Amino acid sequence: GGIAGLTAALEASKAGYKAVIVEKSDELGGWIRKMHKTLPSRPPYAESETPDIGEKIQEVESSSAIKVYKSASIESIEGEPGMFDVTVNAGGTSETFKAGAVVFTIGWKPYDATKLEPLGYGKYKNVITNVEMEEIAKGGTITRPSDGKPVQSAVFIQCAGQRDEDHLPYCSSVCCLTSLKQAKYIRESHPDAGAYIIYKDMRTPGLYENFYRSAQDDEGIFLTKGEILGIEEAPDG
Repeated sequence: GGIAGLTAALEASKAGYKAVIVEKSDELGGWIRKMHKTLPSRPPYAESETPDIGEKIQEVESSSAIKVYKSASIESIEGEPGMFDVTVNAGGTSETFKAGAVVFTIGWKPYDATKLEPLGYGKYKNVITNVEMEEIAKGGTITRPSDGKPVQSAVFIQCAGQRDEDHLPYCSSVCCLTSLKQAKYIRESHPDAGAYIIYKDMRTPGLYENFYRSAQDDEGIFLTKGEILGIEEAPDG
């Protein structure tokens, strides 16, 4: 029921097929619904965009070719390609239907930032995750969680726990692009505010290099290669 599931169902219905969406939460939209803006999807790939997730949800819910289960889970999938028997549990009631194909669009989940103890998450109120930053931005003005005051400067810590034997063995371009996007939130919210991005490597594949360049061109966004080893809170928070 996130952006991938909604898109898959809509495209299947436009091709003349019936589709079923099984969503574990009580609403459609997934993570995109919680985002203030999304990464660019069209040329020149330089500026973030306002999500169109609401339109997709409305299109799905008004389609006679798409059935939606919310607060539901898959109990079993049996059979073979072209002839699957899918059993769904929705609200404690099981229902089985036939399907020719199954598309898994199971999304992602944020890393548990409390495991990164030296970085202060869970210890200091003004240390947040990028998911929490989206929630703040969606509310309008970028303010400090501790006292609600406008943010004058913010640092984005990249590669946190990545390529680390104690945490994650891999690296993700999603993190870099999200921080570039959110640094722009800071600048848009308060023109005199500064955003600092500290990274081991900046990964912006393909045409997203244009998005990186647009951030580099902003005099209030500072990008530096380095590694944050620890954080201490100043007396004023």
